[in-house]
Amino acid sequence: MKYIFIILITLCLFSCNNDLKVEKNSLSIITYNLYNLFDDIDDGYEHSSFRPHSGYTARDFQKRVELYSNLFKSEEFEADIIFLQEVESERVLEALLNDSLRRRGYAYYGLARVDNIPTTVGFISKIKPNEVQIHDSGSSRPFMSLTLFKNGSLYRIFSLHAKSNLGDEEENKKERRLLARHLKGLINKDENVIILGDFNTVISNDDLLSFSDSVDSIFVCNDINNINDNAFYDATEDSYYPLNSEGTYNYNGRWYFYDKILISKSIIDTKKYSFRILNLPSVSKDGFPLAYDNSSESGFSDHFALKLTLGD
Repeated sequence: MKYIFIILITLCLFSCNNDLKVEKNSLSIITYNLYNLFDDIDDGYEHSSFRPHSGYTARDFQKRVELYSNLFKSEEFEADIIFLQEVESERVLEALLNDSLRRRGYAYYGLARVDNIPTTVGFISKIKPNEVQIHDSGSSRPFMSLTLFKNGSLYRIFSLHAKSNLGDEEENKKERRLLARHLKGLINKDENVIILGDFNTVISNDDLLSFSDSVDSIFVCNDINNINDNAFYDATEDSYYPLNSEGTYNYNGRWYFYDKILISKSIIDTKKYSFRILNLPSVSKDGFPLAYDNSSESGFSDHFALKLTLGD
């Protein structure tokens, strides 16, 4: 069942410039967890380390906006649409666009705004979406679906940020399975479907992602030559796909591909595709992505971004 709430969940979709055109023969999509990108207004829902009493100030917010704006203007991050996780508010997206990203063609943005949660999912786009919807799966986090038309093809893209295992692991797993069940009910296997975001878990038969088809898991496949009609190809799990990193997130010295872009069989059968983990200017000596540090005013996120490019 789909929910579009007026009070609890509001969709903020704005056009900054309706006249901009995208003239490319490919569709490029990025997913990126921005690591708690809070604005400079204390609403009381922020994580404690990102509130004024902990030293997080308007200067930190503006500095982070500047850093991300410059990053998204770089050739490395060139894309038609960037899906973002851990964004607090539309104020964050407005600040990004106002800091010259508009002039780079990002004319549209959207946010799944929900009361009582610190951060949510959003996007900035050079392409006007045909439709944007917010879905409530019964868990504490909504997810977003977006349809857009590019080069004669219609795509339906689902963007999510699943619960991690911090806290009550069983309860968090239950929430992820609720998300999977609801999302699967919205999928038409004949459509060009993309599911992306921070999945916050490894593949398991009783979790959000599974190598087998079940009601409460998204069916994924790591063999491009043997993909089921109901499955989604996951390049991060394909040992034969030449990804340029061991993972997108490192926890206690171990790499994980929590950040994923899954594509349907209809895309595999009709499009050329490539995946790449994007380089960051701020990494540790061990190659880990460095989150923003307000004392040095440097760093971005503790995640790497992942990019998908589709062509005919």
